[in-house]
Amino acid sequence: MALHLTRTQLDQMIAQAREEAPNECCGLLLGTGDIVIEVLRARNKAGELPQPRDPRRHYHVDDEAQLTALRLERERGWEIVGIYHSHPATPALPSATDRALALWQTPRYVIISLADPTHADVRAFRITDRMDGNGTVAVDEHRQPIRDVTEEDVVVT
Repeated sequence: MALHLTRTQLDQMIAQAREEAPNECCGLLLGTGDIVIEVLRARNKAGELPQPRDPRRHYHVDDEAQLTALRLERERGWEIVGIYHSHPATPALPSATDRALALWQTPRYVIISLADPTHADVRAFRITDRMDGNGTVAVDEHRQPIRDVTEEDVVVT
């Protein structure tokens, strides 16, 4: 499996990550199947949640971007094929928080790492609930869902 982006789309995402550093940036990728048609920038509202989180280490896609994505899905027949955010100082790997908060099962989670300021590292992952033998979501000792992480290729055209 692979996520297909154009060079322009990838450059838009990296530019946003650099603009918003040291905070994490975020946004949605709209398209069909494995193809991204539009990059929808979002505001990181992590610091404005009822229980605020540090926007340098957490992200929360703003409601306006989510509503716009839902409207575009209806109007154009698109779907949310990816959710992206940046890691300004850490590798492009899902953190424990990224895994815990990955509530959507279908879209890829795309992470843009700026840990090396000369080269942005962009990687895509599926983060899905692990199922137990009974067909229910497997949980850990704290009764939290266990999530599996599978990396997918990012193809730039």
